[in-house]
Amino acid sequence: MHAIIRTKKLKSFGAIARSARHTFREQLTPNADPAMLSQNRVAGAKSTAQLIGAFKNLLPEKRRIDAVLGIEYLITASPEAFKRHGGRLDDMGNGYFRDALSWLRDRHGAANVVCAAVHLDESTPHLVAYVLPLTKEGRLSARDFLGGPKLMRDLQDSFHSRCGASRGLSRGVKGSKAKHDEVASFYRILASTGEAPKLTALDYAAKALGRETEAWTHAASLASANALGATMERRRRKSRSSREKAVDQREVKVSSAELRLRQWTDELNVREHQLNETQLDIAALGSRLAVEKARADSMQRIIDKHIAVNKQVLVRRPVAQPELGSALLER
Repeated sequence: MHAIIRTKKLKSFGAIARSARHTFREQLTPNADPAMLSQNRVAGAKSTAQLIGAFKNLLPEKRRIDAVLGIEYLITASPEAFKRHGGRLDDMGNGYFRDALSWLRDRHGAANVVCAAVHLDESTPHLVAYVLPLTKEGRLSARDFLGGPKLMRDLQDSFHSRCGASRGLSRGVKGSKAKHDEVASFYRILASTGEAPKLTALDYAAKALGRETEAWTHAASLASANALGATMERRRRKSRSSREKAVDQREVKVSSAELRLRQWTDELNVREHQLNETQLDIAALGSRLAVEKARADSMQRIIDKHIAVNKQVLVRRPVAQPELGSALLER
């Protein structure tokens, strides 16, 4: 039975969110028992949104564009170590996860352990923690904690000494070249709803003869459940992709409509300005016309007055009459 600790670098907020949605059960989790969901324990951020917000608040403003934003820790033990699989550790590992959280806080600083969640709704209890890789100098550097084989060996040694040894859990083989994904590929296919049974040569021989042992039947049911879960996950991803695409299309349409609205508003403002200027011109022209009309009326009154005066003069002046004698002589 082994103490198990694994690490994963989270290089973007998207990576943090994808992991967190599983941790906080905000997405379909086929290998989790909904009836046991209430038994899970969480310290720190309680949702994906809270976790992202906490990271944004704690991250230094100046950092490399390719910097690792967070470290995800997975801490558990061999399944057979727990009572539900015949071992002697209770679901909380007789304080195993409590000590693991204390170890993380000592290693990274309590403020930098943003969230720690113990999952008891899956077949094997385990702890997932999200840590900000800040050094004592305030630098964001995952390399200082996970960089190179020596640091990883020291991490394994420290964790085992602090949390695993007192509970009779062994440390992994030092210097092993085996990769977890390679070793666990077959069992990952089987262990969707529970621990994968150990199939022996007798199980394979019985299957070759057309008979299925209990272990083989169990393995087949787990593989079927995993296939169903994978199908549901693909459908979920496809549905989410379709929704995201639809949202993007709606956002494009809204942006286009907003742009047209701004253009129409600008055109309306221009026309309104032109209308105001035209109204001002009309008002100025009306004022000039009123002035010219007043001048014309004044001139007309002057002319009428002169005409009236001249008429009076003509009426009063006597017309000269030629003398009669002179007229006759002229003839």
